[in-house]
Amino acid sequence: MEIIDINLLPGRKRKKHLRKEDKQIIFIGFSIFFLLMAMYGGVWYIKKQKTDLLNRLNNQIAALKSVQDLLNKRSALDSKLLYYETNIKNYTLKQTDWNELIKQLAISLPKETTLSSISADKKAMTITLEGKTKNVQTLAWTVYALQNNKNFSNVTVASYSVPYAKKAANNKGLQYTTFTITLKWKGMKR
Repeated sequence: MEIIDINLLPGRKRKKHLRKEDKQIIFIGFSIFFLLMAMYGGVWYIKKQKTDLLNRLNNQIAALKSVQDLLNKRSALDSKLLYYETNIKNYTLKQTDWNELIKQLAISLPKETTLSSISADKKAMTITLEGKTKNVQTLAWTVYALQNNKNFSNVTVASYSVPYAKKAANNKGLQYTTFTITLKWKGMKR
């Protein structure tokens, strides 16, 4: 038997050496490539730094917007506060001193006269007094006393009711004359 030796592997090739010009062209190509990559990397780095700086500035601006919103709310509250301070002072000056009215009525009314209600109509600037008194004579004294008080004007008896004489006698004088008096008071303010 004969053995045939077949070599399927290619034979050894010789290394080809590049020419000097080819080496220079490849070196220049790689140099330009690395130079371009370095420039691209530098541009990318600068762009990233500017983007980061812009993001930080946007975050600071957003933080300042919330501060600006707070300052706007504060200025709105300041203007409201000034409005309320001014109006409260004005309303205080315009406020009617009802205690003074009650004091003036207490000074003017006779002992036998009692008031059941006091109401005010600020539009008409009138005070309405409702109450009862012992008799018609005491009612006349009440009206006279109110007319002589310099703080009251336009004192008018709007209505009055005198109890039936026999019924009052049967109840031993417990019936009273009721009245409604309207007047204008100097201390009343709009």
